[in-house]
Amino acid sequence: MPCSSQPILTPSTLLAYRRANGQLADFPPPRAVIFAPQKSLADYVLRKHSVKQIKGFLGEFYLLKRANGRVALSTNFGIGSPVIGGLTDEFAALGVQQFILIGMAGGLQPELTTGSLVVATSVIRGEGVSPHYLPPKRSVDSSPALVASIRQLLTKQNQPHHPGVTWTTDAPFRELRKDVLEYQQQGILAVDMEAAAMLAVATANGVAGLAMFAIADQLYGGEWRMASDLHPAQKALFLLFDAAYEMST
Repeated sequence: MPCSSQPILTPSTLLAYRRANGQLADFPPPRAVIFAPQKSLADYVLRKHSVKQIKGFLGEFYLLKRANGRVALSTNFGIGSPVIGGLTDEFAALGVQQFILIGMAGGLQPELTTGSLVVATSVIRGEGVSPHYLPPKRSVDSSPALVASIRQLLTKQNQPHHPGVTWTTDAPFRELRKDVLEYQQQGILAVDMEAAAMLAVATANGVAGLAMFAIADQLYGGEWRMASDLHPAQKALFLLFDAAYEMST
């Protein structure tokens, strides 16, 4: 690659700077990182697991002691594609080999109600991060091996779930009715704000990624509906985390 086409700042350079300035400790990298944008999921994990917090990353980063530090939780970093894309790039430079996003999403199909589980086999790239990492293409795939493993585990646990294509957007207030109706007709399951970016950065780094969702609100038919009780969605997040943790250990 010509020098003019190379990035000025790389994740490895930034990590080295933080370590040289005492902002980031030297530690064995986890094999897997689980991203948890929702505070309710982070609170659940921190109640259930003994952890070691590592300073030096955006948000909060914890190594799970029961997994001997081979699984980590990244949380409290905000929402949206740029932040999760940047974190994925940094963690990949650290040596992480597997990324799992567990978040809430809006359902685009009538059968997806609050608390339904969705496993994204691929994600439509409606955000702005992925073009910086991958050639133009409509979607980016989750790791087929991770999809197969988590589906086998959920099936073994008798947990109904919906595998299929989802959609990532940067603009939740510009989910146009015509687009929602078209995606609904195409069988697209849900919409979120992070998955395509995470999967694109993971793919560009040659590591595995998987996105899974608990349905919170609904947009099918071109109308927005939010449940008065989000406890089913929160419980679904907990279930997905437990399955992802078991798969990763």
